Amino acid sequence: MPTTDAYGQGVSIAALTDAPNAATLAQNLADGIVPRSVMRFASASARAATITSPAEGMVSWLQDTNSLEVYDGSAWRAVPYGTQWTTYAVAWTATTTNPSLGNGTLIGQYMKIGTTCHIYIKLVIGSTTNAGSGTYRFSLPFTTATITNSDPGCLVAVFSRATTPNHGSGNSPLGGGWATTDQIWFPSSTPGDENVWTHNSPWTPATTNVFRIHGTYQTAT
Repeated sequence: MPTTDAYGQGVSIAALTDAPNAATLAQNLADGIVPRSVMRFASASARAATITSPAEGMVSWLQDTNSLEVYDGSAWRAVPYGTQWTTYAVAWTATTTNPSLGNGTLIGQYMKIGTTCHIYIKLVIGSTTNAGSGTYRFSLPFTTATITNSDPGCLVAVFSRATTPNHGSGNSPLGGGWATTDQIWFPSSTPGDENVWTHNSPWTPATTNVFRIHGTYQTAT
């Protein structure tokens, strides 16, 4: 009669008194070991088609997203491993007329661990940058989560420039289900007051002005 492994994992091991059957022996070992190993799939959809009833503790690697995930009993969750910052294409827009970057620079980076996303955006105004018009917005690498009675995050905004004021910090609260920032607030010339960042408030962006946005927020998935 088959026994199980000594580690309590339920892997069936044939006994010497069992009738010889190489196929059953191999199948039992494969069925016991494979689900407890790191299984590789081309995508989440390929995994779902293969594993229709995942067991808690299963681990898989998705080749299309290069992500390691574990099933926690209700959903597949990303597992942090060798996490690193990834560059993404940031869209800089405005509510009335979109700005154009010209010879300025705009970079975006993020690090995502599960549903936690760390983000960094840097904008340097160039001599041929067109400021556009309206309230400025920047695209996020992932849509924000919707949280009852709370917010998915609030990013920090920082500016530096040669004229007065030459440095300051503001904020950009995020709402649920957003793909971009919305209002970005910077301090005005009046102490204790802040203005929404637009093409001419608190001032008109000028060559060599640097704007940075960074922080952490919760993603929808």
